[in-house]
This record gives sequence, C-alpha cells and structure tokens, in this order.
Amino acid sequence: MQIEDLALSFLKGIGIRTANALMEFFGSATAFFKATPQECREAGIKPRVCEQMEKLRSAALCRAEKELQQTRRYGIAIVCHNDAGYPVALRCCSDAPLVLYYRGHLEVNDKQGLAVVGTRRASSYGKEQTRKAVEGLKGQNLFTVSGLALGIDTQAHQSSLESGLPTYAVLAHSLEMVYPEENRGLAQQIIEQGGAILSEMPLHTQIRAGLFPRRNRIIAGMAQVTLVAEASMKGGAMHTAYAADSYQRSVFAIPGRNNDYVYEGCNYLIKTGKARLFQEAQDIRREMGMDDTSMLTSSSNTENSGFPGSIGLPGFQPDLEQSVVLNILRSENPASIDLLLQHSGFPLPDLLSCLLRLELSGLIRSCPGSYYELSG
Repeated sequence: MQIEDLALSFLKGIGIRTANALMEFFGSATAFFKATPQECREAGIKPRVCEQMEKLRSAALCRAEKELQQTRRYGIAIVCHNDAGYPVALRCCSDAPLVLYYRGHLEVNDKQGLAVVGTRRASSYGKEQTRKAVEGLKGQNLFTVSGLALGIDTQAHQSSLESGLPTYAVLAHSLEMVYPEENRGLAQQIIEQGGAILSEMPLHTQIRAGLFPRRNRIIAGMAQVTLVAEASMKGGAMHTAYAADSYQRSVFAIPGRNNDYVYEGCNYLIKTGKARLFQEAQDIRREMGMDDTSMLTSSSNTENSGFPGSIGLPGFQPDLEQSVVLNILRSENPASIDLLLQHSGFPLPDLLSCLLRLELSGLIRSCPGSYYELSG
C-alpha cells in the first residue's frame, strides 16, 4: 500500500465514484497526487476543487500518515482498492470503498462469498432456517459475510463458525469498538477462527444511521450470492438485497406467511423477481456451481407439465395462464419481465402472481435483472 492510496480516501471534495474514476484515469493514486491542476481539470475535477488541489492533497497526506500510525496501535490493518488483498468481487462495484480497515484475516479471493442478512427481530423460525442454510454449505469453498447485528446476522456468523466456514462481519463504524456490545465476544471468535471484522470507516467514526446503507453495499459487493433470511419491507436487509441486484449478483429469499410482518420483504422480493425462492442449501450450491448433481425429472412430471426437460412438483398441472408463460419461455429463455408482459398481454399483478406460482412449482426460476428461465 502506498500512502497516497490511503490519502485519496481523505481528499475533501472527492467522492468514492470520482476517486475510482481518477484512479482509472491516472493509473494510480500516486500519479494523481503528482498531477498538475491542468491535468486534474482534464480528468474531470471541478475547477473550484482544482484551484485548491495542492492544499487539499497536502492535508489528505498528513491525515493519512496519522491514520496509519494510529491503526497500527489498535492492531488494525488496511487494504486499499488496488492492493492484491482487496476483495475482487467488491472491487468490481462502481461505488467500492477506496479503503478497507480490518482486524483478523482478510483472505477471500480464493473463495466465493455468500451474504446472509435479515432482521434484528428474528423469529425462532428465521434463525432455524438461517442455521440450516449455512450448515448445508459445510465443506464448500466459500465464506459468509454479514453485519454482526443481532438476530439473523448473529445466527449467520455463529452457524458459519460451527460449520467451519470463514465468516466476515462488516461494521458501520470504526474498528476500535464493536457494536452491538453483546457481540463483542462473537467478533473475537470470528477473528480467532480465520475471519475478520472490517469497515471502510476511519478511526473514531461513531455510529449513525446514515452509515448503515454504506455498510450494506459492502456486504452485497463482497458476495456472489445474497440470502435474505427474514426481512420486513423496511430495514437494512432490503437495502442489501437491492444493492446486490444492482451489482448483477444473485439474490435468494426465504418465503414466509403472507400475514407475517417480518417476512413482507422476503415475499416482496420473490414476488417482484428481485430474488429467487430459497428452499434448501442446494439452491445456493447449484447457483455457485458447487453441485454437479441436479434434480431428476420424473416421467410423471414431464407428462403432467407437457414441457419436456422442465422440473416441477409431482402432479402439478399448469393452468391456461401458466401455460402461456411457459410457452413464451420455451422460445425466449431467459425472458425479461417486460418481454413477458408484452407477449402475454397479462396485467402486471396477474403476471407476477403467475410467475410466483410457477417458481414455487419448480418449473421456472428467476434470474438477476428481473429475468425468468425454465428450470430444466
């Protein structure tokens, strides 16, 4: 790590997206810190900022030197955007943090990542489903990532540790403290068992509500797949799911009862095609390419559905609307929600209901970007 890499994160007037664009334009933070005001203007920096650039860069370098000294005293390591140890999956995101602070072992680039998120007010059912999902991935070459919050996050971290999977906790504040206090011991256990706690926040950054969405995008960005285990319509889990979808990552959600408040978010994600239905750990293993085996199509399923090669519940018989959608998918596979609307002529609520029933039956599955495809 060059000191300029860290200093770039302290440069006033330059946001994350702009900083990432500057890194691409100049090739490195070091080259940017040597650039003339004219070169900075050519890179797209506002003239007002360019006029103060020498002063701003000097202040940022000074702050970076102090930060580096203090983090060493706390036993906190730093990895910057261009460093080899920076999570590659996260680096691919346009709003990836310039810097990650961490305690523990940040070694994720040889594994795939699964983000597990959900409500702090987790039910016993939600915790049990989370435990089963994580335990079902035991022995696979992956890590889990979550936010160390009470409820689903805690269950995800604990189940990962019990299953021998490295797990990473992303915090919304700086690392000289741990929040919530109840999870201080869990954080230490995560570190001792080969994982890490991490944050993009410099030292002495206090907890405030606006930092949690920033934390959530890191959770989504580190993982190839996100599992929403239990979530209402409002909260960080939904923000994480939307971030994952915007990064073109796969999202799964565990469904709940229609009148269950803490599952409104999960049900909505499935209904709108933002998430696939999660039923068992094999769903995630298959999505990550970890399972060579697939569900066998029984002769009764093929006969009943009329769609050779599709996988469906025994005895499931598509109705007229469902058959229309299946026919479209036979010729356009996968198909976007817009294409399905155009070709079916169904109102959106009717189409979404039809897609949900077909997905629950196992005949189709949802894909990132509101696309659907046949399961076979």
